[in-house]
Amino acid sequence: MTLNLRNTLTRRIEPVVPLEPPLPGHPPRIRLYSCGPTVYRWPHVGNLRTFLLADLIRRALIYHGLEVLHVQNITDVGHLRDERFDRGADRMLVAAALEKKSTAEIADAYEAGFHADEALVNILPAHAFPRATEHIPEMLALAEALEDTGYAYPAPDGSLYYEVARFPDYGRLSGNTLDELRAGQRVAIEPGKRDPADFALWKHAEEGRDLKWPSRWGEGFPGWHLECSAMSRRYLGDEFEIHTGGIDNVFPHH
Repeated sequence: MTLNLRNTLTRRIEPVVPLEPPLPGHPPRIRLYSCGPTVYRWPHVGNLRTFLLADLIRRALIYHGLEVLHVQNITDVGHLRDERFDRGADRMLVAAALEKKSTAEIADAYEAGFHADEALVNILPAHAFPRATEHIPEMLALAEALEDTGYAYPAPDGSLYYEVARFPDYGRLSGNTLDELRAGQRVAIEPGKRDPADFALWKHAEEGRDLKWPSRWGEGFPGWHLECSAMSRRYLGDEFEIHTGGIDNVFPHH
């Protein structure tokens, strides 16, 4: 037996099938990546619902005799307020300023709170909880590869954008099309962008920002979408079976 899930991309109910043959002496393995929390405040019950679903999927797979490798990231940098236009302040920096703490203290406190709340509702802990700030080299390597292959371009201010026009299937997962996205645009295009739908892989660090790293484009920080792409590749490879997250992640994050 196996588990059938609705595939968001195909809009069909499909069986979950391992992509790789099992290792000798091991059951077939499913790799599961869950987009995790941004640790700048306490989670609420709606946040936990997302992770309860991933837990249910994982337990069902185990029940059917499959081995599950579960990775769930911790976002502790780079999650902007308005992901559609890459605008707004980094939530970690906002929380640090409000509570008069360092960003590391904010991340430690709210990550611990998140794990405690997951335990209270009996969610199995993931096998790995990679933090964004601990995987900057992998993110830079991926961003550089996208630029080198022509899928990303630098802006004059030192930011790097993914050029969505280079990816013909962009929007297929959510049902959005580039024409519809452009028609619905209500704000001016950010300076340096070729298309309003292009999104930031790397953002230039404004003056006084403490969460920043050197790069070929100058000091900056990763975009949210780059983070999960780099960390999922690091722990699960270029292809894996299941990617979960809140419905709000379908576009544009997933």
